[in-house]
Order: sequence, then C-alpha cells, then structure tokens
Amino acid sequence: MFLNYDPKLVQVSFTGIPLLGYAPGTFVDVDRAEDAFKLVAGATGDVTRVRNRKINGSVTVTLLAESPTNDLLSAQAELDRLFGTGYGPLLVKNVNGTTICMAEIAWIKKPAKVEYGDDATNREWVFDCAELLMEVGGAVL
Repeated sequence: MFLNYDPKLVQVSFTGIPLLGYAPGTFVDVDRAEDAFKLVAGATGDVTRVRNRKINGSVTVTLLAESPTNDLLSAQAELDRLFGTGYGPLLVKNVNGTTICMAEIAWIKKPAKVEYGDDATNREWVFDCAELLMEVGGAVL
C-alpha cells in the first residue's frame, strides 16, 4: 500500500480565520477531555459499563512566533476577555483524507505563552470546545 501525507493539506480555522504558519513537529493536537465509557467493577467482579455523554475537548495549535495568525488570535482572545464574544466555530480537516474535527462553539483558553531564545520559537494556542465532534479517518487514495 502506498499513501501520501502533506502537512500543507491540514487546514484549521477558528471563527472563519484560517490558521497559517504552523510550527515544525506536531502542529495540531485534538483530544476529547474524557473517555466515552467508564468501567465500574463491583466487589464480586460484576462489571457495569457507564456511558459518558460529555464530548467536550480541546484543540492545541502550535504556530511559529512570526505567524501573522498570532495577531488575529490575540485579537479574538482580547475580544472574549472584554466582551465575552470571542467564541465561534473551530474546524480541523485533512484535505487529503477523511479526518475532520469540529466544534460549533470553541474559544481560546488563554493567550499563547510568549518566550524568546537564540532560535525561532513557537506560540501554542489552546482552544476549549463545548462539543468536540471527531471523525478520525485515513488518507484518500
């Protein structure tokens, strides 16, 4: 089997803003906050599986410090801090595959940490998602 992956075909947008200038390495991380089911075992070994209806989660995007997207995300975070209106849809999609993750309501957890060194640095943005829908797929042949 032969498949292709192109990081340039991974698209992320927040409130309609396309995020650009990804850092090297892992630049998008999508994760649900809790397990889908919990196992409860009784004293005699009886097992009950408990469904967890919570589907909140987070998306972490790592950008280069020089990315102009940092300015746009800072403005969204400040808008949310001042007026509580800096939230909106978040979309993560692999155009060369079938994976798609989205939240109708997402917001920036806090402004990215700022650090400088003797090499280029990154800015990590964490988005909290009220309901994180995830379709984890593969590559398109």
